[in-house]
Amino acid sequence: MAFTGDLEHLSLVDIIQLVHTTRKSGIFFVQGSKGESKIVFRNGYIVGANHFNNSVRIGTVLVKMGAITIDDLKQALGDKKNTYKKNIPLLVTLIQMGKLKQEDARRGLKKLVEMTIVELMSWTKGTFTFDTDTPVVSTEGELDLEVDAQMVLMEALRILDERERDRAAGKDIPSLEALYADVLPEESEGQTKGDRSIVTADDLGLADLDRLEKKIPRPVSEMELFDPDSIHRQTIKELLPGFSVEEQEAFVSFVRKSVGRKAAPDAAAKQASKAVVMFSNDTLIRHSVMALCNDEGVLAFATDDEKELDRMVSQCLLSARMPLVVFDNPVQSEGGFSRGKIAGLRKQVSAKYSAVPVIQFASLQDSDFILQSYREGVRAVLPKPPKEGRRETYIKDTIQFVDAFTSYVKGFQYGHEDADIYGRKLKDGITSLSKIKIPSDAALVVLTAVSEMFERAVTLVVRATELIGERAIGISSEKSMGPAPADRLKIQLAKPSVFRDVIEKGRVYYGESGDETLRTFFAEIGKPLSPAIILLPLISDRKVAAVIYGDFGQKEASPVWLDMLELLSLQAGIVLEYAIFRRQVAKAAQKSS
Repeated sequence: MAFTGDLEHLSLVDIIQLVHTTRKSGIFFVQGSKGESKIVFRNGYIVGANHFNNSVRIGTVLVKMGAITIDDLKQALGDKKNTYKKNIPLLVTLIQMGKLKQEDARRGLKKLVEMTIVELMSWTKGTFTFDTDTPVVSTEGELDLEVDAQMVLMEALRILDERERDRAAGKDIPSLEALYADVLPEESEGQTKGDRSIVTADDLGLADLDRLEKKIPRPVSEMELFDPDSIHRQTIKELLPGFSVEEQEAFVSFVRKSVGRKAAPDAAAKQASKAVVMFSNDTLIRHSVMALCNDEGVLAFATDDEKELDRMVSQCLLSARMPLVVFDNPVQSEGGFSRGKIAGLRKQVSAKYSAVPVIQFASLQDSDFILQSYREGVRAVLPKPPKEGRRETYIKDTIQFVDAFTSYVKGFQYGHEDADIYGRKLKDGITSLSKIKIPSDAALVVLTAVSEMFERAVTLVVRATELIGERAIGISSEKSMGPAPADRLKIQLAKPSVFRDVIEKGRVYYGESGDETLRTFFAEIGKPLSPAIILLPLISDRKVAAVIYGDFGQKEASPVWLDMLELLSLQAGIVLEYAIFRRQVAKAAQKSS
């Protein structure tokens, strides 16, 4: 089956979330004035992407990330030209050669998907086709690389917001394809821009898609109109098999009505910092909550796997979104989660992510569990209707429950205590900056502020070919001991790295990075438990004079107030520039006298 539609009527974000929620497989083609891009889904997960600019390919991305060298890429492409290896994708070839680690292969695929989605989200006009006929299956013995569609979408939205913010501030923002310009033109030889009849594994950056059928797409007149309602209807029909068509349609109408009252852009923007992470194996509740929350501009995730739950919460924090963690009610039946299981998981989340609010669903009859939940710090307990018992009112009760929960999420306000604390810290930091007499003390003020949100922090002074440590907190001594000398720490800037990117672009970086330079740095200071790091540039006289590094040490990631740190860093740069100017004037006055 092939579906088609117009981007003016349905946004890319809506489509990706819908495909992910309904666990669809297929190839999503987007055609615009710039060309055509592809995103490949398998069971709702993204397993490949093709940027509209054919020079942005997986080999180029890996080289730009520092995961492989140009010589590695040339050697791998030469290997692939051998007849017996012709159909082996580039990622597999590089790993088999020992030139690429599997974690870097996944990171490269994720970056390619992110760049593709960021580009497509800026397209307001164009057409799309979702082709479910082309088989997307794993091939035995090959890599199994897939990217969580919602997670990569969250990161793409963060990148887009950051670029829009920088553009509004008047900064020169290079295009992503310019940042990942082709390092090896012959890598894309023979490819015709916008040629949809050729979909190769290397186009998609995936190891298991090299056997995709080469077929001519059907005419638009033979395609069905992409209709979210029909997809919801099919899914809900599968989830409510024991109910009548009328009862199923009542639930479909509820979801369709919610989609129809989709939040306005300004209202959705207010929800942009939120995310819902639900632990449940109730597929109907999962589907409806994810669909309705997404319509309100709140990214929603659902899982019944403990490790996946932890990964989702961590990724939300890495993307500067505060998750609202929701636990479904205990069910004693086969496949359900017991009270002890739910309570244990709640404690793990609260212990690991103390600032993350937790919500619990529960049966009204389970008063002991409700009271226990409140005693253990749950923000709210919401009564969920049981499937057993009043079957004749289950649909109505469930609609009321999901609608009430969605309204609760919309109106939920995270505690203002942290905002007040960091507001005072920003004021204190600016006050401290106004009193400095030594230029290097400007960086110390920012270092101290970073250390209050992170467990470890280092000031790295920019030199021509390297970064040199100046002072550090929590690296060579306990955090409580305050700043200590860090001149033994050095980072070379010869190779592409996240450090060099921050220096060249002058923009703060917060997130996960695994480039070789960072791994070398970890060998010096010890690898942190969480992959989240911050690199905060200190700009003076339009150049980055220093970079403040921070990580969470042996603690889990926690919410970070990036705006506050950026404001303080900007102010410190101005103060630093003025302090240097005053020193120069004083020296000139001494010479003249």
